[in-house]
Amino acid sequence: MAIKCVFFDFDGVLRSWDYEANTMEEEHGFPHGGMWKVAFTPENVFPAIRGEITDEQWRSNVAQQLTEKFPDSDVSGAMDTWQKHYGVLVPEVLEIIKECKAKMPIALLSNATSRLNYDLEKLGIADLFDFVFNASEIGSIKPEPDIFTHVLNLAGVKTSEAFFTDDIAENVDVAVQLGWTGHLFNNAVGLRTALVETGVL
Repeated sequence: MAIKCVFFDFDGVLRSWDYEANTMEEEHGFPHGGMWKVAFTPENVFPAIRGEITDEQWRSNVAQQLTEKFPDSDVSGAMDTWQKHYGVLVPEVLEIIKECKAKMPIALLSNATSRLNYDLEKLGIADLFDFVFNASEIGSIKPEPDIFTHVLNLAGVKTSEAFFTDDIAENVDVAVQLGWTGHLFNNAVGLRTALVETGVL
């Protein structure tokens, strides 16, 4: 059956944090990876992406833990810088998404916090997607089957009509097990090839 909707992950596919994340830590006196290891431990980030706490509460919790773990680092400055940054869009992926949009509905499916819509506005893509599915609004996160079923119902497509790309293998594997067409994202070239092979582009 032909694909009728393409679902894109956000971070690691359309948005990159690599350069900004490293610079942020260096500027504020954190060891490499130290800040993000605290911020993205499951016990910290999962409540935020499940919608159990807001993005603001998550960042506040992170700041408190960073202060305890790295007392000599500029935690306040780092948190302020992080708050003002939105990552950067990957232009090659953005072009692919626009090409898909010209042919069929497209959706964003992200394990994001309550700040997602704000970031989309700041990045100038608030109106790009036909559907924006935020795990923190749904209450279920990838790779849980419930979130995939939920977004299919809202998009009005069947599993065999959905294409999904994500940079995390487990998320793609579950989608494929449920009957989606899945692609593990590594780069824009591979994504374009997969979309051509499935008849989307």
